[in-house]
Amino acid sequence: MVVVTGPEVRPPGPDDVAPASDALPTVDYVFVVGLSRSGTTLMRYILDRHREIAICPENHFMGHLAPFQGVRHKLRRFGDLSRDAHVHRMVEFVYDGGLQRASRWRPQSRLWTWLARRVPREEFADRILRSDRSERAVFSAVMTAYAERHGKRIKGEKTPAHLRYVPTLLEWYPTGRVVHMMRDPRAIFSSEVRRRRSSPGGLPYRALRRLGPLLTAFVLVETTLTWVEGARRWRRYRSQFADRYRMVRFEGLVREPEREVRALCGFLGVGFDPGMLEQQVVSMGARLGQQGIDAGAAERWRSELPSWANRWFWAFLGRDLAALGYRRDGR
Repeated sequence: MVVVTGPEVRPPGPDDVAPASDALPTVDYVFVVGLSRSGTTLMRYILDRHREIAICPENHFMGHLAPFQGVRHKLRRFGDLSRDAHVHRMVEFVYDGGLQRASRWRPQSRLWTWLARRVPREEFADRILRSDRSERAVFSAVMTAYAERHGKRIKGEKTPAHLRYVPTLLEWYPTGRVVHMMRDPRAIFSSEVRRRRSSPGGLPYRALRRLGPLLTAFVLVETTLTWVEGARRWRRYRSQFADRYRMVRFEGLVREPEREVRALCGFLGVGFDPGMLEQQVVSMGARLGQQGIDAGAAERWRSELPSWANRWFWAFLGRDLAALGYRRDGR
């Protein structure tokens, strides 16, 4: 695995082990971002197992692939939240199905379903009323409610598409840290094609699944474009937010989980918790539901990827693949 902590890419070394407790930085928020199928769910489960960290499931508060699909954009219809009536109307929208009905292109994100089921609306409304009533306050109220329900100090969330909003997240939360999951695009492509064939989800995948090769072509182009964007943001964020942003390669995480998680704990200012490694396989593959982190997920794609697809990715992404330590043969 390659971990980015500054302007150079290097393998993690002894200095990446968590520092002594009296040297740990104060971290109050953790955000997990990255492309779909890049290991963000696994990272969320690992962090959420820590005795101090609570990572919410996907919420798309900041935005989605289409920015206007972000929850905060839908909540703006209620106007200035300095008026109590507007706050109550917004809460009613979230709790009574309005937000779900407004999610036309895809199912409602999981966190909002959890909120409506587990947190009394009066409690949530009171959190907003006692805040500065900004968009940040609404987002914070949800994360805080989740963390308190789990009895943990550090709040956070996992939404892959929030990769585009890292500058805003770190401006809103000065004591926050971002964990950016990266994975070989050839593995992402193979995983995404397999996923969309079995469970297409929203548009346009439902329509494309009936057209066979067009689904494959769409996922190929989508993966290429989004991975290029992810690599570009990695280059920008590692210099712009050197001490608050960390890129973690999926391949290194599953091959050497204890080493990588220990280094990550140092970055987040918490002690290593062995329970973080007690995981079930969450990828939709042959080992789904089995105990342990699936090391084979790092290279299983090599037996599935057509040779033409390998040539495609290396032709278009070769420079960035090499910079991140990936090889043409995928080893």
